Amino acid sequence: MLRLLKLLSELVPLVVFFVCYHYEGIQNAAIYMFIASLVVVCVVYIIERKVPTFSIISTVVLLLSALLSIATGNTMFIKMKPTVLYLLFGSAFYLSAFRKKPFLQFMLKEVADLSLKAWVTLSYRFAWFFIAMALLNEVMWRSCEEGTWVKFKVFGAIPITLLFTFSQIPFLLKHRTDHKG
Repeated sequence: MLRLLKLLSELVPLVVFFVCYHYEGIQNAAIYMFIASLVVVCVVYIIERKVPTFSIISTVVLLLSALLSIATGNTMFIKMKPTVLYLLFGSAFYLSAFRKKPFLQFMLKEVADLSLKAWVTLSYRFAWFFIAMALLNEVMWRSCEEGTWVKFKVFGAIPITLLFTFSQIPFLLKHRTDHKG
């Protein structure tokens, strides 16, 4: 149930953003996305009595980027929101791996039982992935038309993230501490 809620908490605001973008433009779409994020966070809290840290950080960064964009009239802040989030998570994974206290281990401890060395390696992989995604987002919003960037944000970034995550399954299987031979 928690995984389904987490998936919905990430997808519903994106769908709202995409639909609203086509009717009301990027600034209003960002506001509606924030409202959808806030509603989803509240629903998750009501059902689970906790909210994933990722959802809280994402909602706060979204609010700040939407407000800055409206206050300045510059949509750059909305377009930079994914970059900021990717860099925050990339930095968190990198620093926690460097300190040998992998943040990823706390996030996925129910999913996999790995050695500390494997968690550190996996954390570094995710750190570099998120840093690469930050760079990709910057290239996309700075070099493409706004509509192309919106399509990338909705239909490109999520599949790329899923593909990367699924590509780590062989590593997880190989490095399980209960793995025999």
